[in-house]
Parts: sequence; structure tokens; C-alpha cells
Amino acid sequence: MCACVVTLVLAATTNLLACSCMTDFQRIKSIEDVKDYPFVALVKITSETTNPPSDSSPFRDAMLGFKIIEKFKGKDIRELIEYDIQSSCDMGIEVGDEWMLFATERNGKLSIGACSRNVRYRDKDGVRDWHFQRGIRELEDLRKLYGYAEKRNRDGVDKQYYSDGKLEVETSYSHGLKNGLRTIYHRNGKVLGKQMFMDDSLQGKSEWFFPSGQLYDQKFYRKDVLINVSRVYYDTTVTDRMKKFLIRDFYKTEDSLRKTYSRVQVWLEALYDYNGQIVASKEYSRWGVIQRENIYHFQDSIYTSVFYHDNGQVHTVNHFKDYTTPTGHYQEYDPEGNPTKSWDYDANGKQINIHIPK
Repeated sequence: MCACVVTLVLAATTNLLACSCMTDFQRIKSIEDVKDYPFVALVKITSETTNPPSDSSPFRDAMLGFKIIEKFKGKDIRELIEYDIQSSCDMGIEVGDEWMLFATERNGKLSIGACSRNVRYRDKDGVRDWHFQRGIRELEDLRKLYGYAEKRNRDGVDKQYYSDGKLEVETSYSHGLKNGLRTIYHRNGKVLGKQMFMDDSLQGKSEWFFPSGQLYDQKFYRKDVLINVSRVYYDTTVTDRMKKFLIRDFYKTEDSLRKTYSRVQVWLEALYDYNGQIVASKEYSRWGVIQRENIYHFQDSIYTSVFYHDNGQVHTVNHFKDYTTPTGHYQEYDPEGNPTKSWDYDANGKQINIHIPK
């Protein structure tokens, strides 16, 4: 189920477009999951021709040309309409990309837009999203659903390469299943990710790295389920252009910038129990100061959210039931830790008993 919310603000000379998609796409497990898409295929983009603007709409569309690599549903077409380009709804498609297209019908014509399942499989430089499996997961599910899945009966290390011959990924197999280490590489030859598998399921430590080689993400798994502590780190890489901007607006000297950005600092941290339920999460500033903390109480469908001042003192404490509705007591504090305004919420999430000190 998904919805695309498009907000349009018209000014005298400029159209400002804002787009957000609320999506909750699960894994593709049955024909029912793709019933609303007359055309489903893995394609390579060959052209993108922007159509003239319409007097009836500020949004632009384009005729998207492609070559079918692997088709799962629909006719052998070579083009369709891409809606809402050159706006915040623009999908970022580029000639040379490979995409998993899930086309729908609009005004009697096959088309794609930002709020459907459409997802990039490989960018024009040949890079796939191994970390989050975008595109890779969809292709795997469709091949299994339509009986195209590769029948493996191999042992040893399987290697895949970029189009220029550089190593992209090497995976250890035993009895046709992923067992042991899988290593993925950036285009520059440095390691992108390391994952351990047991009988096709993630098991143990999984690590991902920035192109510089610095650790980006570390997680632990038990049979594909997240457990223990997961951490995401800030990138220490600073480009020359970014350096000028940061020194001009945030740092007085290059030395102070280097001191802050050279440290390997945790950005996000989450704690999971043995069954994969999240227990707590934290967010830190680049300086290592905690900014936010969530504590989860699954039995009561409640979580507590704590925000912090820049000096590390508690700023606010708030509680939510069913993970969306405010509940209980809300409290704010000043940077010295003194309690300030507060209120309660009734059963419907409405503010009551508001207290604002004079």
C-alpha cells in the first residue's frame, strides 16, 4: 500500500513542487503483490525525452525509452511515460541505468512515477545497491515467483565483475547455498561490504564501508534477524568544495574542521534483543554528544522519546502509544537541567493540564 502526496505552491514566476511518498512495500511473495502492474520488467534505459509543458499542469513528463533485459509481465514494449520529472517527484533516472519497472496505467497509457515499486537495479556506472538490496531484492523475488530462479548446485567461491572487469562481489557457496563470507567491492577496489551467511541466511557480523575504507555500518544477525547492537558512523571524507562551505559557515579554521571530521564517530545506534525486537536507539552529533534517544516498550505498544540539548542535558521527554499517539506526561528542561513547561495527554492524545512557569 502506498500513497504519493504532492504539494504544489504557485508563485508569480516560479512553481515550487514538493513531493513525498508514504510507502510500505513488503517482499514480493505472490502474484497478488504485482496484480496492479500490467508491465513488470528489468530494463536498461536508452533515452529520456522531456515532453513539452502542458497548460493544464505544472508537472512535466517524459517519454522513457529502454531495452528489456528480463520481462516478467506484459507486452514487449520499448517505451512508456515517466511522470513528474524535473520536480521533487523526479525518480532520478539516467540513460545507461538499469531499472526494475512496475508500470501502471494512467489515462490509458503505461506509465511510471515516484510512488510505485519502481527501483534502480544498477546505475549507469554499473553499481548495484548491495547494502540495502534495492533492486536486487525485487529481482530475486520476481525470479522466484515466476520460476526464473537460478538452480544452483555449486560449491566454492562465485565471482561477479563490473563491466570494466573489476571484481564486484565474491560469494562462498556450499551445496548451492550461501555459506561463509560474501565480500562486495567499490569501483575503486576498496571493500564495500562483508557479510557472513549460513544456509542462505545472514549470520554473525555484517560490515559496510565508505569508499575511503572507513567503517560505515556494522550489524549482527541471527538467521537474517537483527540482534545485539547496530551502529552507523559519520563519514570522515571532506571534499574541497565541502571544506570551503564548512569553514565559511561553521568552523573558524581548517584545523578545527579537521579535528571534528577526522574522528570516527557513531551517528546512529540501535539495540535489539535476541528475537530481533528493537529495545533502544540513539542518535549522536558529530561531536559525540547524544541528540536523541528512544526507549521501546513493546508489550504496551509504547515508546519514550528523549531529546537533548547541545550540552548533553535532557531537553524533552515524551511518550507515544501505538508508536504515533502522544500519551502520558510531557516535560521540557532548560540547558541547566531545570524543569520548565509540561503537560499531560488524555486518552485521545489531546493536551491537558498545561503548566508553563512564569
